[in-house]
Amino acid sequence: MSLEWNDVVLKDVLSEKGYIRGPFGSALKRAEMKSEGIPVYEQQNAIYDNRIFRYYIDEEKYQSLKRFTTYTDDLIISCSGTVGKVSIIKHDDPKGIISQALLTLRVNKDLILPEFLKYFFSSYEGYNSLVSRSTGSVQVNISKRAVIEEIPLKLPPLDVQRKIVHYLSLIDKKIETNKKINKNLDDILDSIFKENFIKEFDNDNNDWKIKNIGELPLIITDYVANGSFASLKENVTILDYEEYAYFIRNTDLKSKSFQKFVNKHSYDFLKKSSLFGNEVIISNVGDVGSVFLCPFLDKPMTLGNNMILVKSRDDAINLNFYLFLLFRSNYGQYLISTITAGSVQSKFNKTEFKSLELTMPNDELIIKFNNLVSPIFDYKNKISDEIVRLTKLRDTLLPKLMSGEIDVSKINCDLELKYNYMKYLFNQIHTPMSKSVV
Repeated sequence: MSLEWNDVVLKDVLSEKGYIRGPFGSALKRAEMKSEGIPVYEQQNAIYDNRIFRYYIDEEKYQSLKRFTTYTDDLIISCSGTVGKVSIIKHDDPKGIISQALLTLRVNKDLILPEFLKYFFSSYEGYNSLVSRSTGSVQVNISKRAVIEEIPLKLPPLDVQRKIVHYLSLIDKKIETNKKINKNLDDILDSIFKENFIKEFDNDNNDWKIKNIGELPLIITDYVANGSFASLKENVTILDYEEYAYFIRNTDLKSKSFQKFVNKHSYDFLKKSSLFGNEVIISNVGDVGSVFLCPFLDKPMTLGNNMILVKSRDDAINLNFYLFLLFRSNYGQYLISTITAGSVQSKFNKTEFKSLELTMPNDELIIKFNNLVSPIFDYKNKISDEIVRLTKLRDTLLPKLMSGEIDVSKINCDLELKYNYMKYLFNQIHTPMSKSVV
């Protein structure tokens, strides 16, 4: 590593008043929030890096909370429950305030790039520095300011920071482009489904039958179908490093970043919920109604908890595409809502799910529909596979670049870094992961 890299702590690189924790709950009450106005940034905006707002405040309330305003290049960090997820406020993001579950960091740009600090907190070392300093047994909360400000990091010169950010952002931009492509494909699929089926649900069509989903030729199972809680605890070990199989969670399917694994023994024990690709996965606890089609990944997969797996039997017509688009539609979400209960945590179980009544078209129409949408799903799978590969590439390069193990000072900054060059860099890293990724 270059001698120009310095050991600093977080407070050394923050601007004056560059550490802002969101207002106390009493200062920002739900009853005061509006349906329009100045947006309130919440945890989800940091966790999912989106700008979808649920709550707003009026100008009068904003004036009393101006110190919590977001500005361009601010880092917002989730600090309660799901701790340590980071998003950067961009120049075209709307002016808003942070909620009590967010922390704002504002850097001294003469010392550090905001994007560099974001990548630091995205690395294992940086993320762990936040999580390991968090407190709480029931609800995890980020630690006190005095503790967070002492987080150590290695700081290279600004020109080196720019190169590191440039190289990593090229991968991130490609990932985002691929996500947009898949979003467009999703819109096409939803349109095809609506055109062929939704308008028929209310019609009197003798060829369409109303059936309980439990009567259909499907396999419906979940994580707990593999054994009692005691046996699951004894036989299943969930790991943070690469092992025999992926342990697929709701958050992984949303982010397209698969970060939990199980060994061969655990995978074999979880055989009732093994995944092979194109299974319908529906969240049934907490984030109820999130619907996914399982991707095809580079190693075996098994289903995580709080989700239900639905797939056609091998000896039956493939209903997976139809059911995926059905439950993703407004009509399907309504059906799920009819079996959802829970005042503290929303949920439904397999028995309730199997009781749902579905309007089912005849086999001939299902076959025609499958022939129409299968090429689109195949293309989506290819795009999703590239997203996974690029994410692995970035996550492997990230700690190497952030620590100085890869010396970017010797690379021409004018060079537009192509994907093949990233592969070259990646192949220079002798890790077990490298062969399976590139």
